[in-house]
Amino acid sequence: MNETPRILVTGSAGVIGSIIVNGLKDRYPLRGFDRVPTPGLEDEVVGDITDMDAVMQATEGMDAVIHLAGNPSGGASWDEILHANFIGTYTLFEAASRNGVRRVAFASRAGLLAPYPQDVFRTIDMTPRPESYYSISKVFGESLGYMYAVRFDMEVVCVRIGNFQKQRDLPGHPHHLSHGDAVRVFERAVIHPGIRFEVVFGVSDSTGRMYDLDHGRRAIDYHPQDKSIVDPES
Repeated sequence: MNETPRILVTGSAGVIGSIIVNGLKDRYPLRGFDRVPTPGLEDEVVGDITDMDAVMQATEGMDAVIHLAGNPSGGASWDEILHANFIGTYTLFEAASRNGVRRVAFASRAGLLAPYPQDVFRTIDMTPRPESYYSISKVFGESLGYMYAVRFDMEVVCVRIGNFQKQRDLPGHPHHLSHGDAVRVFERAVIHPGIRFEVVFGVSDSTGRMYDLDHGRRAIDYHPQDKSIVDPES
């Protein structure tokens, strides 16, 4: 991996994507990919994530991809999720592989473990319990990433993102991911050396320990800087 890798951000005009772009664009050469233009980026490709030609163009010459594109709604229909999240995720991994992209950071979701009781400490080796087509698409994406890592010698980090709020930049709950920590976790996911395949939690720190953040510290050197304060009596 280059010291300053060329990074493609898919979904670059979206809620999380725009935060990632603004946080990284002054330190890395970035390219955006979205269905609409990305504010603040000169290097971008506008297209659909299922369009192989467009995604091949977007991944050409890149060292790493932060893959955020997709339908983010837990209530989306099967057809909507099939197009954007299943076919789109395959298209991204396949185009990246053909173009020799070394690293992909895939945006998964911490909500894969939401059905477990709230007092259960979440670790990355717990069995996902998806309850929507959207969540199933994230299990699929993690599994697809593993296949590309072992079969095509790619490096893949799946970041299980917690609750991200556009209007609230700091965390208020153990499930939350702050704006600053979103930039930190995805930066570490694309630059940390020695990765083959990893799954880490993309949540901020909290006084109410709910997620195994020590694994992320060990795996990719992700050290969240923002922390929610939880009242133990609440």
